[in-house]
Amino acid sequence: MSRPAALLGLVAVLGAVLCLAGLDKRLLWDDEAETALLAQRVLRFGVPMAWDGRDLVSQECAVDFDANYLWRQTPWAQFYIAAVSFELLGADTLTARLPFALLGVLTIVSLYPLGKALFGDRALALGGSALLALSVPFLLHVRQVRYYALATLAIVWVLYFFFALLRDRRGAVLGLALAMTVLFHSNYLVLFATAVGLAFAFLAFPFDARAALRLGGAALATLALNLPWFAVFDVRRKAGFALAAASLELYASNLWGYLLRLELYAFSVVLLAALVAAAFVFASDRLWGVWPAPRVCLALALFALGHVLALSAAPFAYFRYVITLLPALALLQAAVLRAVWSSSRMLAVVGVALLVFLDRGDLVDGTLGSAPVKYAYEVTHPMSGPIAAIVGYLRDHARPGDRVFITYGDLPLRFYAPDLEVRGGQGCQDLAGLPLPDWIVPRFFFRFRTNAGGAAALADAERTIRYLRTEIPLRRYREIRLPTVDTIWENIPEPDRHVYRAPTEGPRITIYRKVE
Repeated sequence: MSRPAALLGLVAVLGAVLCLAGLDKRLLWDDEAETALLAQRVLRFGVPMAWDGRDLVSQECAVDFDANYLWRQTPWAQFYIAAVSFELLGADTLTARLPFALLGVLTIVSLYPLGKALFGDRALALGGSALLALSVPFLLHVRQVRYYALATLAIVWVLYFFFALLRDRRGAVLGLALAMTVLFHSNYLVLFATAVGLAFAFLAFPFDARAALRLGGAALATLALNLPWFAVFDVRRKAGFALAAASLELYASNLWGYLLRLELYAFSVVLLAALVAAAFVFASDRLWGVWPAPRVCLALALFALGHVLALSAAPFAYFRYVITLLPALALLQAAVLRAVWSSSRMLAVVGVALLVFLDRGDLVDGTLGSAPVKYAYEVTHPMSGPIAAIVGYLRDHARPGDRVFITYGDLPLRFYAPDLEVRGGQGCQDLAGLPLPDWIVPRFFFRFRTNAGGAAALADAERTIRYLRTEIPLRRYREIRLPTVDTIWENIPEPDRHVYRAPTEGPRITIYRKVE
């Protein structure tokens, strides 16, 4: 085995350990449970159905499915991936997350051929893969039962075939169309942002009419392959919703939010610029002469910029929508470090340590922390979050068929306690005539505000509060306080919201049990 292959194998092993370690230590949170429940419906009905005759899957006040309860809020690839795992291995936390974590490992490995093809430098390509494997935001997302791992893998191959297309490589047009199709069936918002990013990246090279025609052909092929699904996923209505909510103020807020979070959690322009400035002082005569493929670096930077500019037009901004940029940004970081290495190896080593181990989010908050250290603690220690505490208590004390009303967290409760009849959450189900629940779980924050529910979600929240205050005779219920702090999300991957350790302070979970 050659040395590069052996080193890539070591990086792959590192990535596998980090992606798979403690995969089932924390329960699924609401978004993950949505995917898992719909995967179970795929096994039962063949397609993701929001209603199975008893339980409703919805987080957007019933606008996330059509009149026949067919799911349309998100593309379906993630549901079928989880469904295959459930069919082969059974349905639980580990089997739900396992295929996505493996896709994360495959993404780390796939970044190597992309880096080698773009820069012709095995060391740089290995460095990019290693940086991606050590990226905690990347690890947090690819371990989720969501589209993140699949979309990030698709982006690696989108970039591979995009640059191959520019170089007129055989099969590049078809390869790009297929990779974009996989991306579309992962997340169509990210597909749109990626298309804009590729248009920006194209500007880094001298205009080539033939390359432009090939790129147009790939775009048309992608559209032809996926046009019928635009109607299934109700893309037109969602685009109209985004346009109606658009404003210059919102766009500027979203753009700043993305740039700030990328700086803190993914790609520190400030730190990298400082490294380059320091390297310039050490060896100004050598630095630019050894810079790896400057035009490729410019193209990757423009791709990331176009991607973020496009995403900022959406009415909401989450780090999960830029998670697909991490492979390209890892290669850019590797290119900067490769150039710095030529002037000062010590400076490059210090740069790697700061980029990987210094938690810049903590630094802004006035504390000193390390994301990899926090991540290592999380995956090696048990942690009981709010859903784990609620599920555990109800498993021990509830009877099959008991009715449970919970203001937020109904989806993971349905997944982990299928013998219970669960109502509540953000599906805006009618509560009229509902028999008294055997159990009531009012979360301290009530429920999480939805993006797409709009006025209907607000009206439903008011109805639910009125129901709890006027229709529930608390004298018939006994209050039970659990020792677990009631955080909002069990395992949200957003790096600025993720909880690595169980908090010791805050409101505790309260459960009400109906007295016979």
